[in-house]
Amino acid sequence: MRLFSLLLLLPLTLAAQSGHTSHSPKQHVRMQVDADHLALPVSISIKGKDRAVVDARVDAIRNELEKRFKDQPGWELREISSEFARAEAKSYVSRGNNGSKLFGDDEDKGDVTYVAHARWELHTEADKGLKGLEILHSKAADLVKAKSDDEKQSVGNPEYVLTNPQDYRNELLDQIKNDFEEAKKHLPEGQWTLDVSGLAGPVNVVALGGKRFEVSLAYRMAFLTPKPEKATK
Repeated sequence: MRLFSLLLLLPLTLAAQSGHTSHSPKQHVRMQVDADHLALPVSISIKGKDRAVVDARVDAIRNELEKRFKDQPGWELREISSEFARAEAKSYVSRGNNGSKLFGDDEDKGDVTYVAHARWELHTEADKGLKGLEILHSKAADLVKAKSDDEKQSVGNPEYVLTNPQDYRNELLDQIKNDFEEAKKHLPEGQWTLDVSGLAGPVNVVALGGKRFEVSLAYRMAFLTPKPEKATK
């Protein structure tokens, strides 16, 4: 991050010393890069009458998935979300003279079904292609009990992902530096500097389709007019 440190040292404080400061419209530097991973989303839903049993079942599925990825470089399991079992939400029902009630965590006559959800992404390196996708599908297979209405599994559509956009920060900063130096050659004379307030933020990522992604950083140029020269006798 040597270049980033240099940019931070630019004389932004000159604004306070000058008569006027104006900022150019926001500029962007952009690069197109290839995806680094192929991801397969997997989610489960577990139901049951016993909250502890439902939670234990989710843990068992998690442990099985972790075992399928353990000590396998190039293959990765990422847990996206998970929750403890909760009473399944039900519609309003008649409750005699007491009116209606919405079922939640409150038990009513013991007729409560608990549900828990969990979601993962199964990752492999993007260059493994279709063969890698086949293996990811095999790792996602048979996680829930077959023919059980209380256990459901969903495998989503695979997609290419970019998991390392920050790795391109230095290249983008180099490009900003080059653009800045070139722009100064074609701009009015005066004190130009970079507004680096936004450069500490994350690298922006836009999916272009397939394996291609665009990474970018935004910046502004600031024009600091010099102090008026003092009249001399």
